Amino acid sequence: MKALVVFHSKNGTTQKMAGEISNLLRKNNAEVKVGNLNEIKVSDVETSDLLYLGCRTSGKFIFGQKPEKSWIDFVKNLPETGKKKTVLFTTYKIATGSMFRNMKKYIQPKGYKVIGSMKSRNGKMNYYSNVILKYSLN
Repeated sequence: MKALVVFHSKNGTTQKMAGEISNLLRKNNAEVKVGNLNEIKVSDVETSDLLYLGCRTSGKFIFGQKPEKSWIDFVKNLPETGKKKTVLFTTYKIATGSMFRNMKKYIQPKGYKVIGSMKSRNGKMNYYSNVILKYSLN
């Protein structure tokens, strides 16, 4: 299985989580490519079997959480797809609030099938995120 981990990180926390995701994928025998929004090409997305797409949570408190503009622009330029399995991930300081709902608003209309979401306050994988990662490999 070919997995692609794409992230946008401002302070390094989301990049750290992307690294943990890619390490766990490799331990589960996936072929992995990881990179920030500027490093990934459309062809990388098209040739992957599984897409992990993340950024930090921006917005105030619990309400109005949304992905950053650079993440939104990246998603808007993605090719339409036939239900590519996608896992969303985010890092946050206080709470994720409506973050995943807002991420889905941009990715699902392009045909990406969101099969799970993962979050972390410190960039480390927690029990729930590990479960989602293992589920995504089935």
